[in-house]
Amino acid sequence: MARSIQPPAYWTWFFKGSGGKPGFRRLVNLWLAFHIVVGLSLSYLVKSSLDQCANAVLLPLAGILIGLSFAWAGNAQALLQSKEIGKLTEHHEGGFVEYVYVYQTAILTILIALILWGLAGLKIFEDQWPTSSCEVGYFTVKALLFLFSSMALRECWHIVLSVQWMLIAQQVIQKKLKDDNKNNEQ
Repeated sequence: MARSIQPPAYWTWFFKGSGGKPGFRRLVNLWLAFHIVVGLSLSYLVKSSLDQCANAVLLPLAGILIGLSFAWAGNAQALLQSKEIGKLTEHHEGGFVEYVYVYQTAILTILIALILWGLAGLKIFEDQWPTSSCEVGYFTVKALLFLFSSMALRECWHIVLSVQWMLIAQQVIQKKLKDDNKNNEQ
């Protein structure tokens, strides 16, 4: 009886990988320093309270990032089902699982940013902890919110870029296969 091959669960891939780097390395890398600088800078420059910021940020963030990311993730799903991209994934350390879970990680990052801003909009950080009277804690939470917004924006952009890259790769592979078939017929 043939043994079935189980792909790793998302959290296994996230912390251990599927042959390549663990998934968290997509978020914890050199870009994290950039996101920290953005978070700290905006926390310093933006004098509004977190609930006021949430009211200004949440709706555009939700509409644009989720709409854009889910639309492009849908395109990615269609591309991942093509035979050309299937061939491409065979040559990647993490295999097919890597491609699928990368999109899930981007969506997770966006959802975390939205949840944090939603909590800010509900005045959790104003009324509970850290209140605006606890300056260091409040500044830290504010920096984390802006940091996650920066990460979400980058992940959204990566979804678009990777789908574009897969479209180009699919076209190149189709052309190569077509040329190889012509050469074999001659």
